[in-house]
This record gives sequence, structure tokens and C-alpha cells, in this order.
Amino acid sequence: MADDTAARFAALVSRQDRPLPVDEALLLVAVALDPTVDVAAEQARLDDLAAGVEEPTVDALCHHLFTTMGFTGDRDDYYDARNSLLPAVLDRRLGIPLSLAVVTMEVGRRSGVAIEGIGMPGHYLVRPVAEPARFLDVFDAGRELDVAGCRAIFQVAAAGMPWDDRYLRADAPWSIVVRTLANLAGAHRRSGDRAGLCTVLELRMALPAATEQERRELGMLLGAAGRFDEGAAVLEASGVEADQEVAARLRARLN
Repeated sequence: MADDTAARFAALVSRQDRPLPVDEALLLVAVALDPTVDVAAEQARLDDLAAGVEEPTVDALCHHLFTTMGFTGDRDDYYDARNSLLPAVLDRRLGIPLSLAVVTMEVGRRSGVAIEGIGMPGHYLVRPVAEPARFLDVFDAGRELDVAGCRAIFQVAAAGMPWDDRYLRADAPWSIVVRTLANLAGAHRRSGDRAGLCTVLELRMALPAATEQERRELGMLLGAAGRFDEGAAVLEASGVEADQEVAARLRARLN
């Protein structure tokens, strides 16, 4: 990952003077994994999609995205990393609930329809800000749900977990980025793409609430890639004695 991309991402997600622009943050994630991605060009594609929404209503937005443009959930290869990369989702018109929610929110914002994400465990939903009791399953062509319908999906997607009404609260923008990175990390672990996983975890460190497990995994990956100094620095930040020992061994390899 280029240093300027990492710095731009870190600067963007740490800004406090305005809400996090989720589209730009996720496009920088895509750039980190594929430097040929053009952020401005991808944002223009979202602009073009919004221009096709005939009127600023939820129904017109959903009709354009899911009927006219054919965006749909990838049921054949759900865990494909491309389903969590915004440019690939726009190319293929396939995604998972979270990435399709991002497309819906960003096209909605551009067309005058305020949509917010609902980070329910196991399945991501959206709802119109102006109609908080109206939920949409964008993985299923924008199918409308009430609270009972949301709970029914939850009981399948998160079997065994007790329901909590807080699961239907609006998601914070930074949380959407964290969840996207978690999905990408899982995809790269499954495919064995250690370089991609390392890049994703490096980005994760710039966001709130990174776990010690994520930090430790990143440190080990950096060390395995020969980036001994960087790996040691990541492990030293944990404060865990075992990590300090590994960090010392990595630093010894610099000599």
C-alpha cells in the first residue's frame, strides 16, 4: 500500500469537523488494494446513478437501483472479496448487504433521499431517515420490512443470539467502514491472500476500537513479509508481554 494512500485514509477517518464521507473512505480502501482505482471517477459513477433516479423518493430510488440497474445480492459467491469493494460492486452490480447498502445510501444522498444504515448482526439493512419504521433489505431487491420482518431475518442470520431493539439503531459512518474492512479481512483469510489481509489490517488500525487480535495478526504479517521494524512497532503497542518478546525477535532480525 502506498504511503500517500494510507496517510489520506488516516486523515479522512480522523477528521472531526464534518461527517465521515463513507464513499471516499471505501474508495480509498479500494485504492489501497488496487492503485489503479480512480476515486474521482468512481464518485462520478455514483453521481451518474443518482441522475437516473426520476424523483427524490424511496420508491424511485429502489426502482432505479434494483429494477432498472439490476443491483442484487451475490448468492453464488457471497464471500468473494469483490463484494466488499465499491468499484467492483458498481462494475458487477453484485454485492453483499453492507456494500449494497452503501450504494443505496450514497445514491440516495446524491438524489435527495436520506437513507441510513442499520447494522443488525448477521445482516445489514437500510431505512429512510424520514420513515424510521420502514426497513429495506437491499440484498433482496429492496424488499420492505417492518420490525417483525427484521427480527425474522435476525433469527436466521444470527441464530442463538437474543434479540435487542438496539440492533435497529442507525449505524455510525465509521462503523460501516470497520465492518467493510472486517468483511475484506475475512475474504482474504479464506483465499490465503496475506498481502491483501495485511493492507486491510493496516487500514483498520486507523479506525476506532481495533482489537488486540487484529493488531497482533498485523504485526505477525508484517514480520513474515520482511517488514521487521514495522511489525515490531505494531506488536510493541499492545503492551502484552508475549507480543513484546516477538517484537524483540523481529528487531533482532534487523541487525
